[in-house]
Amino acid sequence: MADLLHPNSEEFLQTVHGVSERGIYKVLYNHQHESLTIAQIRQEMGLQAGEQEQLGRRLRNLYSNFEIEKSRNGNDFLYRLVARREIALNTEAISNRVRAEVLKDQRCVQCGRTPKEHHVVLHVDHKIPQAWGGTNDIENLQALCSDCNEGKKNLYATYDKFADKIQLAANYDEVHRRIGELLKAFDGKPVPSDLVEIVAKSKQYQDDWQKRMRELRELGWQYSFTKKKEGNRVRSYFILERYEPWPDGSIRAAIKQQELLKKQARQESD
Repeated sequence: MADLLHPNSEEFLQTVHGVSERGIYKVLYNHQHESLTIAQIRQEMGLQAGEQEQLGRRLRNLYSNFEIEKSRNGNDFLYRLVARREIALNTEAISNRVRAEVLKDQRCVQCGRTPKEHHVVLHVDHKIPQAWGGTNDIENLQALCSDCNEGKKNLYATYDKFADKIQLAANYDEVHRRIGELLKAFDGKPVPSDLVEIVAKSKQYQDDWQKRMRELRELGWQYSFTKKKEGNRVRSYFILERYEPWPDGSIRAAIKQQELLKKQARQESD
């Protein structure tokens, strides 16, 4: 084991990329001589109840680089930061049980082809690539045939240069937050629209991610849209001009409330 990294050190920032993971580590680092529950970690991070509900999963993302002692006190699990791992765990390993669960339907989730009918080979794919902060949790795994898997890898590889920015956004559960955090990560620079689409769909399929993006305007966000000719194609970009703090609780509920207030205001003015 090696000495712990200071949460403000450059080496730590290069090792841990996720915002939540960095926040969890900082809390555990500042309390390394005591064990904390998830609720206590949440409180130290300044999060409200229900905010960042996947905090336990984010904590587990630290296991590959740090030894975190886990114990139990009644119904609560306690966590204590012990040391840095000199050799990271093998994050590529996926158990046979999980692999079987992911492939149980024997169908590519993208094209629908099956080994029996179409003689394709299925692979266990990470929805959010590990290079972008994706985990081996079963919720981040899916079955893809060889063709779809290769096509996805080729497409995603073109955005690996933005991996640090994608990691700041792709793991949030709410689609509005994923889109918004991605725009914020680019700090006013143009964001390719197809990258916004990828991040919007990273947790679950979105049949109208553009609408989800437009709904950010209900929260006071402002962005512009531009097109650039690059070689033989024209690419679209979004540029964030202004953003507001995220509302407490559900973002979708806050948007619905704003839409309702506008509708009532229009009815009263008629």
